Amino acid sequence: MDDFMTDKIQQSIYNKARKDKFLFVLTLPDAMKDISYTSTRSRSDDTVLPRTLQFSVYGAIVPSVTVDSGELRYSGQAVKFSAHSRPAYPNVSVNFTVDNRFNNYWVIWKWLDIMNDDTNAIFYADKDLDPGTSMFKQYQGTASLYAMDEYNKKTVQFDYFGVLPVSLGQIDYNYRTTDQIDTTFEFSFSKLTPILL
Repeated sequence: MDDFMTDKIQQSIYNKARKDKFLFVLTLPDAMKDISYTSTRSRSDDTVLPRTLQFSVYGAIVPSVTVDSGELRYSGQAVKFSAHSRPAYPNVSVNFTVDNRFNNYWVIWKWLDIMNDDTNAIFYADKDLDPGTSMFKQYQGTASLYAMDEYNKKTVQFDYFGVLPVSLGQIDYNYRTTDQIDTTFEFSFSKLTPILL
């Protein structure tokens, strides 16, 4: 038993993962790449500054993972077996603080607006789409959540594929409070893949 402890454990057994050690990175879909800019001088109603969201996220979720099971009943008892299928993941909520220029809020707003234009009520209203390309992939992005150790070194990467924002949270203005504006956005996704780093 002592050899196992020496060979396998390279750190103190008291080191535990912390909830406040993470980094959330959102990669925008192809439909938004032509409106993404890195300079604040390019700020307009038709452009987004994608990195502004990354630095203001203060809460995110790694959802539970399940594989369904089934059962066969025989002679008053049941035998359980794996159904070898995963149900759809629940939507994930991300908490963020709105920056004073609303640049990070605008990233999610424009993504939702591409999927259903606020004026024309259709998908991708400003573009003539090539019928040969997959519209499904054009508006899906990816996201990565990095868990970090006590030295801020990345230890695990959770990759979300097929990311679609489904809601952008409300903002409660109030003359009686001077707090920062915190809100949420919620996204759906198709696959979740963890990688040890």
